[in-house]
Amino acid sequence: MLAKRVQTVEKAEYFGVGRLEACTSGDSGTLEGTTVNKRNTLPQFDARRPISDLEYIYDALKQSCMIGEFEPGQKITLHQLSEAFGTSQMPIREATNRLVAAKAMEAPPRRSLCIPRATLESLDSLLPLRLLLEGEAASLAALKPDPELADQMEQIDFEMVTLARTDDLKSYLRKNQEFHFVLYAASGNANMIDMIELLWMRYGPLMNIVRSGVLSSSGYAHHAAAIKAVREGNAEAAKHAIQSDLTDAASPIRKRILASSASN
Repeated sequence: MLAKRVQTVEKAEYFGVGRLEACTSGDSGTLEGTTVNKRNTLPQFDARRPISDLEYIYDALKQSCMIGEFEPGQKITLHQLSEAFGTSQMPIREATNRLVAAKAMEAPPRRSLCIPRATLESLDSLLPLRLLLEGEAASLAALKPDPELADQMEQIDFEMVTLARTDDLKSYLRKNQEFHFVLYAASGNANMIDMIELLWMRYGPLMNIVRSGVLSSSGYAHHAAAIKAVREGNAEAAKHAIQSDLTDAASPIRKRILASSASN
């Protein structure tokens, strides 16, 4: 398994920067979009759903926010979402109102919904909270040896390695999310998990600006360390592995925001 991780070839570090019209005029220390979505289009959503329209739409939009599918500053209309989901605007409005309340989206007066911009301020305010809560959740999950959880995490990590060889970045990021939340769920602290989920939703615009940069050898090493810590019941090692993973992933985000600021 480790050999397969080591053999993984890193993808290109970053996507180029392509500007989109944001909610407000650009400020220094702000990055407003990438070439992931030049035409301001929406992620692809499945119109089929086994649950209520509202819950399905909210969950789909929440997941897209959490893995950074929307661009920083991207404008979104209820009509766009209504067409994408194949439903009326009523459940769309209710779902997006919940996301606005969670600060995963913004709703300026008399204007379209939009995704928050990626700024150094947002990075510096969200990252310490993620380090604190996700580190603690990992620590609680590894208080005692859990070979079954370690095997589950190892399987997810193997699937991530396989996806890294393809262009299916969305599936890769969803697997990365699954890896983290399977671990956090083992903490047994539902309130902490809810808070972590909220932070991921707000962190999404930051993830978007370096979406290809998540495919790195250091990330695989940190995942391997977390798996080992869970298998051995080493709470401190699990905490360190997850916090190192988050810190390393934030480094290229900071560099891109600073580079964008310098070029303006």
